[in-house]
Amino acid sequence: MTSYTHRMGTLTIFGLASVSLMLVADALEDRSPVFVLLFAAACAASSVYGFLAGTWPFGLVEAVWTAVAVRRWRTRIGNHTQTAARSFACDMTALSPIERRRYDMLRPLLLRSIEEVRGTATGFRLRLAAATSAPDIAEWMTLERRCCLFLTLRLALRYDGFTWIEIGGSAAIKGFLEDEFQAFPRP
Repeated sequence: MTSYTHRMGTLTIFGLASVSLMLVADALEDRSPVFVLLFAAACAASSVYGFLAGTWPFGLVEAVWTAVAVRRWRTRIGNHTQTAARSFACDMTALSPIERRRYDMLRPLLLRSIEEVRGTATGFRLRLAAATSAPDIAEWMTLERRCCLFLTLRLALRYDGFTWIEIGGSAAIKGFLEDEFQAFPRP
């Protein structure tokens, strides 16, 4: 009988912990999608508790809540990624007034020299006109990187005479770039 009482005490504590975690995660879910996932895990634990305690209707309802919470988490992750893509912002105050004027001169020069644009999974590859000065490209990239720290920039001076810039970093950054650089010419 002692073993049965001990087992029921452990099971009761497990159930109490599961339901308590559900309440805490539910209260915090607006702070981060992680709490929605934590809520789903707590629902799964509560479902296990329900079946182990012999209250299968409770276990079944908690299993359904687990599925609902996982779906809600997936939706939140998608929305969180879209929000992150919209939250990228360049800090133009990172440039001095002289650097800003130079940037404002170099960017249109660079955009006019684009002869081909290729999308990648995380950004774009831009083929530049052969006459574009490599030092000007490198200077623009340096200034762009200083104000937009989230960007990955690569310069390739290829053996075939073509000059390519890769700009991006992630799928979310690619979305930002599509809005920011609508001036990319589309051949």
